[in-house]
Amino acid sequence: MIRILFLFLSFLFACLSGQAQHVAYHGSKHYNMKVNQFRREGALPEGAIIMLGDSHSEYGGDWNRFFPNASKIINRGIIGDDSHGIYSRLDQVLPYKPDKIFFECGINDLSHGWTVDRTFQGIVRIIETIRRRNPDTRLYVQSLLPLNESVGAWKLLRGKEDMIILLNRRLKDYCDRHALRFIDLYTPLLGTHHPRTMRTEYCRDGLHLTVKGYEVWANIIRDYIDE
Repeated sequence: MIRILFLFLSFLFACLSGQAQHVAYHGSKHYNMKVNQFRREGALPEGAIIMLGDSHSEYGGDWNRFFPNASKIINRGIIGDDSHGIYSRLDQVLPYKPDKIFFECGINDLSHGWTVDRTFQGIVRIIETIRRRNPDTRLYVQSLLPLNESVGAWKLLRGKEDMIILLNRRLKDYCDRHALRFIDLYTPLLGTHHPRTMRTEYCRDGLHLTVKGYEVWANIIRDYIDE
């Protein structure tokens, strides 16, 4: 009897230890809805191009409209997502060996009050995971976008323009040192008379892009989509 009790307690301890080591990521209601949607959609097509990121990617909608001659472009952006959330759902992308990944992340990390260093490390963890698991996938690291507080102010991002610029510099330096393609989305979206501010006609609410803004983005990455 004592032996049976000992074996049961050992089994229970092992189960609890395993659960402690594999804590599931719990995102927002929208995050969980999108992850479940992606799971229902199943396998990605061969040779897919993935737009991986947060609301900037998701609000792009059907990216194929910009590139009618490209392979199937799959939108895997989620509104409000950050580096922890994106890292936690890489298993919905990487097993299918996409041809290209256009990756952007970081603005929500900063809105959470995270430092530039913490945000940078979270982004690098995603980059390194993609490169390690999918060495043949062409990865394009895209910069954070500028803000325009005259169009609309996001309370949790107010005054963080310098952090965005610093994070972009660190990402570019990292990509240069590791032979990665870094795509500057920040500079082409700036206004001509207000440095560090997104051009008004590209910005619909202080943070997110208008249709014209997405046209600029699409033109920036067009050559990379086609190569």
